[in-house]
Amino acid sequence: MAITLNSGFKMPVLGLGVWRMDRNEIKNLLPSAINLGYRHFDCAADYKNELEVGEAFKEAFDTDLVKREDLFITTKLWNSDHGHVIEACKNSLKKLQLEYLDLYLIHFPMASKHSGIGTTRSILDDEGVWEVDATKSNS
Repeated sequence: MAITLNSGFKMPVLGLGVWRMDRNEIKNLLPSAINLGYRHFDCAADYKNELEVGEAFKEAFDTDLVKREDLFITTKLWNSDHGHVIEACKNSLKKLQLEYLDLYLIHFPMASKHSGIGTTRSILDDEGVWEVDATKSNS
């Protein structure tokens, strides 16, 4: 099942997110997902596994498991790269070994200090918590 976007392209309503996928297991998980019928894959620079996901996609294309045009691939711009969108997008394309993306999203709408393309730093701690000091100070 897919929805038709304003562009006329169809986007599968069900996708598989690769967040927290074990890097060593991606090469087996993605082909299995494709065999099960998944056609939408949700990636992100901050997941730190675009390289492994790209290798799995390349193998799937090279072995004729699926054609690139039959997949809908999304990845995301990390918040430290808001001022470097083109460079970050090209870096994701290179890692994913793709010539194009079907959807490129802003992962987090609040920008942070740029730390260099491909060196995303999460604002979340190890437990996935973002601590904000909301105290007010009057000098």
